Amino acid sequence: MNMLSFEHKKAIFRSYKQLQEKPISYDRVNYVYPESRQRGKVLARELSPSGNGYVNGKYMDSEIIKKKGYNVDPRGWIRIAHFSEEQLREVIEIAMMSMSGKSAEMIQTGANLNHDSNKMK
Repeated sequence: MNMLSFEHKKAIFRSYKQLQEKPISYDRVNYVYPESRQRGKVLARELSPSGNGYVNGKYMDSEIIKKKGYNVDPRGWIRIAHFSEEQLREVIEIAMMSMSGKSAEMIQTGANLNHDSNKMK
């Protein structure tokens, strides 16, 4: 499976209107989620031209992490280098729901977060 390009990953993150793009050093980008009810507002960090980056897994339910097979590092971040578009959209939505205080049941039912999937076509 081919890794998604940096531009493709940025386009996916940009399709979520609730996220704000924040350029950081070395051409990398963070995505901030202002609606987060958690202490942390950064939903994704260090998305880089190499295609690597991390999505916030700190607030995700442990059952969901296990069910999805996410590998959460000791700091609470999920590496997204080899995620497909579908996997990336799913982890973004789960992270958004976990950060905004939605319940695990709402995450599992795939609550609609109003993203525009037509942008990628």
